[in-house]
Amino acid sequence: MNLDELLKEAITDSSKRSLFLQTLIKSDVYLICKNALSEQESADIQLELVTTQNPYGDIFIPFFTSYQALQQFLGRHVHCYKIHCLLFFDLTQTPSALLNPNSYGKEFSSQEIKTILMIAKNQRIRAISYNQNDRITFRPCNHSVEHLKKAVSKFLEKQPNVESASVTEMTMGNGVPQILFVLDMTGNTHNLFVPLSKYLSKIKKNGEHLSFISSKQSIGKYAAENAELFYIRQKRFFEK
Repeated sequence: MNLDELLKEAITDSSKRSLFLQTLIKSDVYLICKNALSEQESADIQLELVTTQNPYGDIFIPFFTSYQALQQFLGRHVHCYKIHCLLFFDLTQTPSALLNPNSYGKEFSSQEIKTILMIAKNQRIRAISYNQNDRITFRPCNHSVEHLKKAVSKFLEKQPNVESASVTEMTMGNGVPQILFVLDMTGNTHNLFVPLSKYLSKIKKNGEHLSFISSKQSIGKYAAENAELFYIRQKRFFEK
């Protein structure tokens, strides 16, 4: 039985919810991409993720059990990215996430996502896609990114909630390498990453793909271990 069928059963039969959840956290899910990607490509996904609002104004991140469910949500052909569910949950711990919105679906609150991550950790479930080509790897940037580091540093000088920033090159599977900025920060990542992404869009060069993540998240913590530290917030006089 696939994930779509398990979800349908879990909605109407509470006894099936445990099986659905155990299957979900071991499965791949689909996200909406801002950039042009084919269904099979593992490339430029923005780690601040795509958000939307329900009729009541609540912000959530849509994700889907299948590519077909994603198409059904938007009513047209769209570009997407496939990622392991636990990796997705680790990237989004502040807003709610809604599985298969506008259909048979389920909302995951911020607290529920954190609980699921803790359960998966206790059960030693590895957040690795069944498709081995979807693994995430990090390495030093293969070209100079001084123009980006300078711009990020200037932007972060006005952000008191960011203590430091590092940069590395990230590759998701066999996709296009991305320049990943890892920020040691507090507060809502979406409120920082979106304006930072817009600010850098006028500075980045052709062919440069940018992503952002907090070092508080496990993937970000892992990425920061070998990343180049280039920005440290200067303490104000009253902090010394």
